[in-house]
Amino acid sequence: MMSYGQKMFTTTDAGDVMVLEYNSYSDLNAVQLDAKSMIIDFTTVLDKPTVGFGMSYTNHSLDFDEYDWSHDYSAFEELHTVELFARYNKALRNNWNVNITVAPYLSSTFNESVSTDDFILSYATSFTKTWDNDGLKSTLKLGAGYGSLFGKPNFYPLISYSNNVNEKLRYEIGIPLTGVFFKLNEQSSFDLRAEPESIYANNASSFSLVNNTVVYNSELEFKALKLGVGYQFRFDDNWSTHFNMGYLLASELTLSENDHTIYDFDSKESLSLNIGISFNINKK
Repeated sequence: MMSYGQKMFTTTDAGDVMVLEYNSYSDLNAVQLDAKSMIIDFTTVLDKPTVGFGMSYTNHSLDFDEYDWSHDYSAFEELHTVELFARYNKALRNNWNVNITVAPYLSSTFNESVSTDDFILSYATSFTKTWDNDGLKSTLKLGAGYGSLFGKPNFYPLISYSNNVNEKLRYEIGIPLTGVFFKLNEQSSFDLRAEPESIYANNASSFSLVNNTVVYNSELEFKALKLGVGYQFRFDDNWSTHFNMGYLLASELTLSENDHTIYDFDSKESLSLNIGISFNINKK
């Protein structure tokens, strides 16, 4: 699958796939967060180059019940993210490839009519060098991207080195993803990884502060470092499922307006659960 926008860097070798996912975060300092996602990735493989496109939708549900006594946060209880993405990959000389991805998306509470503040244009460019040692590949990626991968939209590096130690074991070191991936057999595999988690959404409706001041176009931002262990099971050539347990470090959940923090929920460490199922819609 490929997931863009807030997770533009996430890639695997499966194309033309539909993915359904559910994420739950047990306790972000008394705020419950759940997410439901659908991703459709169409990849057309040509001799040279490779072109891919797709779309995704994510619904985030937040429970602020523990804070209802102090303020009304109902405007941020439902967040919606709609993404369209396209990528272009072309082989260069000496086993180098260039990959260009563009992923405009809409991230909003939808409490008011959609405005330009709800849109974010994310993009990334990277160059990848591949070495082949008796069938065991290693790759070096150098690039940069722009988007809300680490919270508020900003530029970020894409730097990583990946190496297949043998037919079953691979490791990757870099930013934004570092992990170890082990294939047990043709059906089962698991991984250990460290990667960012983030949400960034605009709220165009009015939001009253504690001092009764009203602001518009406020933003919710969530960011954290996730340490996770995952398991993938392949039922057949079409169907597969995955399960991930994670631990969130350095998590932050804030509301802001024009770079001014309205409220800091002082989020702390939390556990997360991710389950999903994918279907190869164009088995080759």
